[in-house]
Amino acid sequence: MASAALILLVAACSNRPQVVPDDVLKDIFHDAYIANAYLDEANINDDSLYIYEPIFERYGYSIKDFHYTIMTFSERKSAMLSDLIAEVNDRLSREARIEARKMMVLDTIDNIAKRTYTRTVYSDSLIRVKRMRDTSKLRIKIEDIVPAEYTITFTYLIDTLDENYNSRVEAHLMTKDTQEVFRHTMMLTRYREAKYSRKFKTDSSHKELHIDMFYHPNHEESKLPDITIKEFKVVRVLPTEQSVDSLYHHQLNLRMFNHALMTAFTADTLEVVMPADTLTTDSLRNEKDSLTLRTN
Repeated sequence: MASAALILLVAACSNRPQVVPDDVLKDIFHDAYIANAYLDEANINDDSLYIYEPIFERYGYSIKDFHYTIMTFSERKSAMLSDLIAEVNDRLSREARIEARKMMVLDTIDNIAKRTYTRTVYSDSLIRVKRMRDTSKLRIKIEDIVPAEYTITFTYLIDTLDENYNSRVEAHLMTKDTQEVFRHTMMLTRYREAKYSRKFKTDSSHKELHIDMFYHPNHEESKLPDITIKEFKVVRVLPTEQSVDSLYHHQLNLRMFNHALMTAFTADTLEVVMPADTLTTDSLRNEKDSLTLRTN
């Protein structure tokens, strides 16, 4: 009988809720706030505490333990629960500022990389065509294109002496198996200066970009032209990921992956702190192409 009573007593004690320590309670509130943000973003409506059960289990406590701790919080100490929550809010605010700063730096790196690896692959400041035999100047072909974004831009003016009433600009991509894809045709405005802009996203299956600024359908006769093209450009922008990778490779020469450099990064910033004996003043002056990323 005594043994049975002892077993019942132990079982009863093991079922009693535990008090969650303040530090753990702060961590639970912190993770719960982040979970709430995710639930709001995903439009998940659930007021039950059971949705936070994995958070409680992560710290070794149950819903009963959490509920008991909250209910008895004011009885156990003079501190207010609102003070504890305020500390959690401060922590979340600090983390948000750090993440915002990191995102700002990463955005800056992306922008620098894209600008660095943006190339004008073809340009002509002025093209004037007044004879039929010169219309070949209005047909441009960009060969050996790579996966990227290509933007065609130019300003044009069709004069009153032009005898064509349905002139168009036509652009398309040519695949490696000589198929024409993504054809884009637009009617050109007459007798006033206007602008044309068109983007093409290419992949590894494409090999050429064709632009015809004096295009007429087969059933229409091409007549005497009088057209002026200004600031014709084809600009190539590599994908951000590829640009950033190329930037790191070129500017840092892969030094960012060295152990000494990786351990020099501080937790809260992206400031690179090089050991004093690794780079001399003269060698720093010679690093003309190096990229310094520093956030204060």
